[in-house]
Amino acid sequence: MARPPSRDKLSAIAESATVVFGRRGYRGTRMADVAAAAGVSSGSIFTYVESKEALFFLVFAAGFGVLDDPPLPVPTPAMAQTVALVRDQLQKAPVSGLKAALKRERPDDMAVELREIVEERYVFLEGVWPLLAVIERCAVEIPELEQFYFRRARVGYFGRLASYLEKRASAGYLRPMPDYAVAARVVSETIAWFAWHRREGRDAQLYSDDAARTTVISFICAALLPEGGT
Repeated sequence: MARPPSRDKLSAIAESATVVFGRRGYRGTRMADVAAAAGVSSGSIFTYVESKEALFFLVFAAGFGVLDDPPLPVPTPAMAQTVALVRDQLQKAPVSGLKAALKRERPDDMAVELREIVEERYVFLEGVWPLLAVIERCAVEIPELEQFYFRRARVGYFGRLASYLEKRASAGYLRPMPDYAVAARVVSETIAWFAWHRREGRDAQLYSDDAARTTVISFICAALLPEGGT
């Protein structure tokens, strides 16, 4: 009698697929490569996922923690279903500090408010960067994903952050900047490199996670707060 597929092995397949999709993109990912990385045979991987489309869906369902004990093999979804899953989960990204700050006319404590916003973004990217790597690498090949992620989600966050920086600088709480959209992008990309991109290359071990997190947060806050500002 054939042994039933292991749920633990499904997790290993999801982790391996996350790495391969993130490096090779959607079209460049082969089921055989994911199978080898996960320690299963090229044929037996189809006892866990029905197709590459199902494997792609599995990456996000497992990565976002919404897998909910699916039937095996995981069935093939429409790409729109996978994109909807990504959209729904990223729309839950924590931006409560930024949204709350935009609603306040003045901060109770400027340093505390700014630190909360920067730290919130850093911790979020630090937690989900492998999934974001898959999204960014594969979006060029999947128009629905590109439309949501690059034209809506990222643009929306950058816009909110730029509005916040301009609002607080105009009131004298932060340093004025020549262009607040550029300033928002500088803040975002600095966070992204240390929380995410350094992990994808040879710089991953140059800094400890704690040192990178605390230093980047302190650096950004010090750069934006005026001298003696609170």
